[in-house]
Amino acid sequence: MLTSSERVFGGRVAEAGATTLTTSLARRAAVAGDEPALTWLGTTWTWAELNRRVTAVAAALRQVTEPRQRAAILVARPVDHVVAFLGAIRAGLVAIPLAAGNRAAFADAEPSIVLATADTVAATRRFLSGSDTCGHRVLAVDIVEEAGEFTEDPVAAEDVAYLQYPAGVLVTHANILANARQVAGVLPGRTIVNWLPPSDPLGLLLTVALPITTGRPVVLVDRLLAHSPLPLDAGTLASAADPDLARFREAFAAGALRVCHVLAEATAVVSVEGTPAGQLIAVVDSGGRRRPPGEVGEIWVSGPNVGRGYWNRPEESARVFCALLADDDEPRWWLRTGDLGFLDGSGALSVLGRVVGGHDPRNLEGTVKEAHPAVRAAAAFGGERVVVVVELRPGAVPPRGEVERAVRAALSAGHGLTPRRVVVLPSGAALGGLR
Repeated sequence: MLTSSERVFGGRVAEAGATTLTTSLARRAAVAGDEPALTWLGTTWTWAELNRRVTAVAAALRQVTEPRQRAAILVARPVDHVVAFLGAIRAGLVAIPLAAGNRAAFADAEPSIVLATADTVAATRRFLSGSDTCGHRVLAVDIVEEAGEFTEDPVAAEDVAYLQYPAGVLVTHANILANARQVAGVLPGRTIVNWLPPSDPLGLLLTVALPITTGRPVVLVDRLLAHSPLPLDAGTLASAADPDLARFREAFAAGALRVCHVLAEATAVVSVEGTPAGQLIAVVDSGGRRRPPGEVGEIWVSGPNVGRGYWNRPEESARVFCALLADDDEPRWWLRTGDLGFLDGSGALSVLGRVVGGHDPRNLEGTVKEAHPAVRAAAAFGGERVVVVVELRPGAVPPRGEVERAVRAALSAGHGLTPRRVVVLPSGAALGGLR
């Protein structure tokens, strides 16, 4: 199993028995049990109530599972999802927070048990019957009996806490606590507001990890109602990629919403308003060398929040999570994010888009536009398997296959790149709208 960069970046790794989200929850309940923890649809759960529900689920799971088995969470209601997630961790399992219907992730993770609610057990069993997993046990987390005494088994900080899909990132107990601590100081407000599901990386951080580590209560709101009146002391983080970002900004007072760059491989938050969130960020060229300030390259990240790899994908894990930076000041692993960006002179990060085939897509598109006189515009897409889409100039009718051959030859000569596919469109195909 791959290790994260925590060992060299974060200093001493905690011994077995290190703090987890659920041991932190128990301590929070012991010192502030009557204070609000989570509010949803007008109902508020205190830390003590949340802790009791989590313990009940953990006790039920302990009767039917073994430590380190995987528990899939197919729960739509956010409060029950939180309880299921924390209950699985308290029971020593690897949680798998999933959105409903994510059959591919479910098949990849191969969980030993599925967590649902009483009103969805039948639907969950129907889902399982189509996934070749109909023999799996289903536990309804909202009707388990309260437990009496329960002792949480100690775990190591580097043990995997959960798998984050769609990629199946291995997130450790240390990773999630580290990311929560990294952003706690820049999270505005005294009450956290969140409209994202707990199966989302940022949603999980806002709904579970940040409230537990900071003691700030969280109010869960419907995404469509996030413009409704909010607590006066409300604050939140929003992904720069959120399609409703402009509307959410209007719902919050100045400074109460801060935009962050989110990456599942880094647990959740990499930077907040361009400032690296307690981690190292480098912008590098294709040879793994730092780019100077202002120059565009691939964003690499190193820090205690970087996950351990991908579930059951050792080669891809090594390529993405174990990059080495040329002339680094000390040996450490770097995460290749696949994102393009640049650092300014003050170290602030600007994210521009995705890397295509290890290259800046603008460079590829420039090469394509010069490849043949009939090309008017071009767009490059994909990760390792590049697809190039070309729009022809008005009136251009080149011989069949000529433009594609020219594009492939230019990319091979200029970038050492062989695209998986070259699509040639007639003039007026609105290529600009594809980005």
